[in-house]
Amino acid sequence: MHFTALMRKGEKTQFYFLILLLLAHPARCFCGPLQNAPSDHGPEVSAFLSLTKDEEEELEFQIRRNEITRRDYVRSKRRLAIHRQVVLDIVKKSGEDVVPELHVVAASEVDQLIENGTRALKGAKPGAVLNEKWKLVAEVTRGELFYVFERITK
Repeated sequence: MHFTALMRKGEKTQFYFLILLLLAHPARCFCGPLQNAPSDHGPEVSAFLSLTKDEEEELEFQIRRNEITRRDYVRSKRRLAIHRQVVLDIVKKSGEDVVPELHVVAASEVDQLIENGTRALKGAKPGAVLNEKWKLVAEVTRGELFYVFERITK
């Protein structure tokens, strides 16, 4: 008797799905992240990088299916790239496996994150604290101006 004949219908579906998953991503199924890709990062930063990669893949899926506009796609890709780079810069500088809570916002979005944020940013330099809740980490121009803020927790 064939192996799958002994399974119930739901179990067959799960079995076939597992086989497809193994065929599509054999290294991930057995080893976690791809083992041949060297990583100089600890588990927290590696998890963050994996998450940003997944978010980029989701954006690609959404743009292919016309679920988001080209403008939103480009802005989101830039935002992810900035977020990733700033985290990697912070980790490189600190030497710690810690991903800070950062928010990357376009200049036009600042007031949505920080009350009177546009006014508070006037003359502010990286390192400045705004409204006792946000630290300005960086200003980055990629097609448009983005601000990177770190939430201050007390």
